[in-house]
Amino acid sequence: MPEEIPGLLERLAEVPDPRDPRGVRVAVLALTACAVLAGATSLLAVGEWIADAPSCVLERLGIRPDPLFPKRCTPAETTVRRLLGRIDGDVLDRAVCGWLAARRLGADGRLRALAVDGKSLRGAGRAKGRKVHLLAACDPVRSLVLAQLDVGEKTNEITCFRPLLEALTDLAGVVVTSDAMHTQREHATYLLGRNAHFMVIGKGNQKGAVQFL
Repeated sequence: MPEEIPGLLERLAEVPDPRDPRGVRVAVLALTACAVLAGATSLLAVGEWIADAPSCVLERLGIRPDPLFPKRCTPAETTVRRLLGRIDGDVLDRAVCGWLAARRLGADGRLRALAVDGKSLRGAGRAKGRKVHLLAACDPVRSLVLAQLDVGEKTNEITCFRPLLEALTDLAGVVVTSDAMHTQREHATYLLGRNAHFMVIGKGNQKGAVQFL
C-alpha cells in the first residue's frame, strides 16, 4: 500500500475544487477514500476513521501532525462534508476508480471480466426523496467497483451504459456481463467496437434484440 499512495494522490489531484484555484485538498480526499476502502459507510464513520488514523498513515497522505497537538492537523468530519459537497462527485469517482483499475489488472496487464449492474443506494436520497441510483462496472473476481455513474432523474440505466464504460481505457478482450435491461443492439455494437466480448440475458419480449446479437 505505501508504494501505491503516490498514484492515488496523483489521481486525486485531478479533482478540481471550485473554491481553491490553486488545486484541491488532496490529503482530505485521500483520507476519505482510504476510510471508505476500510469500510466506512457514512461521513460520521469517515470522520472517526480519520481521527483514529496513525501518524504514519497521515504522513504518507501528506498531513504532518503537530507533535504537541496531533489531532489539530487532521480534518474534522465537517471539513470532509463541506469539501465533498462542493466538488464534482463523478470526477471524484473516476479518479478513485481509475486508481483501483490500474492496481487490479491481470498478470498480463489486462482485465478479464466486467459486470455492469445498477443499484439504488440505501440511506441516500435527494431533496425530494428520490433515491440515488448508480450504474456500476465491477471486477467480479476482486469485488471492486472500477467505474460508476449517477443515473439522473431524467434518464435511465440504458443511456448511461456507454458513458459508464467510456471511463475505462481498454476493454479489448474483456467479457462484459449485464442483466436483461442492457440486452440492447446499441450496447452490443459499442462493445464490439471496443473489441470486447459480452454475455447478456434474453427475455421473451426481446426476441429481435437476441436474434441480432
